[in-house]
Amino acid sequence: MEPREIALQRYTVIAPLLKPELEGAEKRRIRNQILSQGEISERTLRRYLARYKKEGFVGLLPKERSDKDTSKAIADDILKEAAELKEELPQRSIKRIIQILEGEKIIPKGSISRSTLSRHLFKMGYGTREVKEKKQKGYASRRFQKEHRNVLWQGDIKYGPYIPDPNKPGKRMRTYLVCFLDDATRLICHAEFYANQRLPVLEDCFRKSLLKCGVPDGIYIDNGKIYVSKWFRMACARLNIRHINTKPYSPESKGKQERANRSVDEFIQEVELQKSKTLEELNKHFRVWLDEGYNHREHSSLKGKSPAVAFASDSRKIRFVTPEECRDCFLWEETRMVDKTGCVKLKGLVYEVGMEYIRKKVDLRYDPFQLDEVEVWSGGEKKKIVSPLTIGEYTSKLVQENPKSQKTTNSRLLKVLEEENKKRTRKSLGAISFRSLKGSEENV
Repeated sequence: MEPREIALQRYTVIAPLLKPELEGAEKRRIRNQILSQGEISERTLRRYLARYKKEGFVGLLPKERSDKDTSKAIADDILKEAAELKEELPQRSIKRIIQILEGEKIIPKGSISRSTLSRHLFKMGYGTREVKEKKQKGYASRRFQKEHRNVLWQGDIKYGPYIPDPNKPGKRMRTYLVCFLDDATRLICHAEFYANQRLPVLEDCFRKSLLKCGVPDGIYIDNGKIYVSKWFRMACARLNIRHINTKPYSPESKGKQERANRSVDEFIQEVELQKSKTLEELNKHFRVWLDEGYNHREHSSLKGKSPAVAFASDSRKIRFVTPEECRDCFLWEETRMVDKTGCVKLKGLVYEVGMEYIRKKVDLRYDPFQLDEVEVWSGGEKKKIVSPLTIGEYTSKLVQENPKSQKTTNSRLLKVLEEENKKRTRKSLGAISFRSLKGSEENV
């Protein structure tokens, strides 16, 4: 578009405000009407008006940049480093590139703006400039945000990267990320990658979230099978947590969780360079990223605060639950008929409950993640705790791989975050040991 066309376009926007007979109230109404269209900001509107009143139509012509077609704002060696980071991982955002350059002490913190680096990389041919995602059409959903921490959590399951399958040499298996996020502070209470997306992994992640951050008043989740299971709803009821489901086919109603998932996509892109060999290794990298790359990073909706700071500084009391209480609330229960040897079978394991229960029904309460202890209930009372009956030698099917060290490409961003995490741990900035906190309600 030619400069004069741009000036004419700008004049068309401000023309309604140039009428000399306008009163204050009418001028404010017109100004608000112009700004509501979302084409320009209030600051830009004021600048156009001031330049027109001072210079006339000429003042609305776009100004030529003094540094046009030059790259003096960024040194050539820094641009080369930025270009290498972009080539290494094309999905890398400008924000992540600057974070790596600052973390590796290549540039001082805050010395380069995102727009400047984006403009230079664009001129060098590294893709298009970053643009905001278009809003999904056909949906209308009112925004909401709870005022305090632990009023409402949101939960979700997301596809993770592939890793080698320990049970099938040469094959790869999909991982799944289970995540719980605090609505008010955007803090990810706990998130972890698992080898499947069945109910026990959901409960495992939820329990860890409760022990870290306390008990929420409500949990907002979708209509997936594991979320609406009787065991999960029963656990929520025991802890006095409201179980709220989203409307079917309405992902926009969990916008905060979806936005957090897009941040996790950045981690998945970076960790693909690491090629994690095991689930434990993948989660080790993720814990560092979650702490430094998300929870302790400033969030745009928190007025310059990070989710961790926003959560810690909230004045609302936290309702804690002890590990024992948490375990009892999530125990599963099944009824079994005791055979003639005084044993029952559960999840492929044999338990000896006692000769006195032969041909009788007993209730078994157990943790699906810890089958080494099972509670035996009869007549509404807990009678005993039993362990699996060992028959011969037990050999695990899982063969722990111990491959020789191979030369692999590392993620420079994850390395930067790991160093930041070590510094934070050493300085103990705002550290809270939730394991040492007991009782029903305490201030944080």
